[in-house]
Amino acid sequence: MDIISIDRERCTLCGLCVSVCVRRILDLGDDAANVTDPAQCILCGHCKAICPEDAPRLPSLNDREFSSVPAKEEIPHPDRLMAFFRSRRSTRIYQKRAVDREKVLRILEAGRFAPSGGNRQPLQYVVLQSEEHVVTVRQMAMSALGEMARKIQEAMREKGARGEALSLADMSLEAYADMWLGMPELLRQGTDRLFYFAPAVIVCHGDPLSKTVEVDAGLAGMQMALMAEALGLGTCFCHFLVFAIQESGALRQALQIPEERKAVLSFMLGHPDMTYPRLVARNPVIAKWL
Repeated sequence: MDIISIDRERCTLCGLCVSVCVRRILDLGDDAANVTDPAQCILCGHCKAICPEDAPRLPSLNDREFSSVPAKEEIPHPDRLMAFFRSRRSTRIYQKRAVDREKVLRILEAGRFAPSGGNRQPLQYVVLQSEEHVVTVRQMAMSALGEMARKIQEAMREKGARGEALSLADMSLEAYADMWLGMPELLRQGTDRLFYFAPAVIVCHGDPLSKTVEVDAGLAGMQMALMAEALGLGTCFCHFLVFAIQESGALRQALQIPEERKAVLSFMLGHPDMTYPRLVARNPVIAKWL
């Protein structure tokens, strides 16, 4: 089966597909566009999306997903869109109720349609939705973070013994170590400083051979967080869990993340148990105009 082909009966030689092809593997022939090197196609779909006659054929992609672009009046006004961006907050207080599976699937779909370097789409997900799994992973992650904390503290002691001054990065690591070591006791007292008792956790892992995997995860993560907001849910990104997965093979195994994959992003998910009446403030933009 061809990766890409052109329906020669539909093609009108308008040339639009040639102009948007990232890999430059399309040119105009005598009666239709030609695919000069199908193996180089990255399945970005630009050619099919731009073609007024729907001539490009991409058999591995779902034809139904090439639906019509929304009308201009259906696109959010920039002011409303900015207000929506600013209304998203990191949620650390959740209601004690599960998140519907259908809503989680919509959130994952938002991540699926995020851009990725070279359209490699290197990301996969693990969804913790049962209380049993969330509790188990929380316990394993806190244990792994405790091991990391002890290693950090030992390294800091060795630096001090050598008379080396601690850098700002060292002091940040020390602060993390203290926080991680205190998490189990806080949990016994009823405070969860890792997952904040969120009913669901999503972990994103990617192919480390993709050089843009961290950026890809960030783009997908933000689209998922915004979809969650639109669904009336709250999120909070949790890189401590990523640290723990990198530290603990047992935790990686519990999450069924293959050895050859890299955990790059995670976030909690649930119904917020609070409402913010005002938008957030941030530092002014710093930009250099050239």
